[in-house]
Amino acid sequence: MDCVFVEGLDVYAYHGVTDAEQEVGRRYRFDVRLYLDAQPAAEWDYVGKTVDYGEAVRIILTEATGHKVKVVEHLAEQITQALFSAFPAAKRIRLRVAKLDPPVGVVVEAAGIEIERERPAEND
Repeated sequence: MDCVFVEGLDVYAYHGVTDAEQEVGRRYRFDVRLYLDAQPAAEWDYVGKTVDYGEAVRIILTEATGHKVKVVEHLAEQITQALFSAFPAAKRIRLRVAKLDPPVGVVVEAAGIEIERERPAEND
């Protein structure tokens, strides 16, 4: 299976368990891999047969900044479902959400979640 990816998308957003995190905000880094068969796009030289990574970035930005959540697991699930909705060619998605410099009392570069989801099988 082929893969369209975006790595190192940095976004400032207002998520977290505490009110302070949701008021002050933090930087988040997103890495996404969307697995698909890229051969139709290669044959037809047509973006409609693949995943438009520019549109994937816009979807991630919209989901990451459009509302506040407490846990990054919830945010990751929302982003993944939005990507599946936008890109029928995507069969599997791996998404990493990293909260940069998380408030844990010691120096930590990042903490977060990486999820992998497969598109549910269609009923015949």
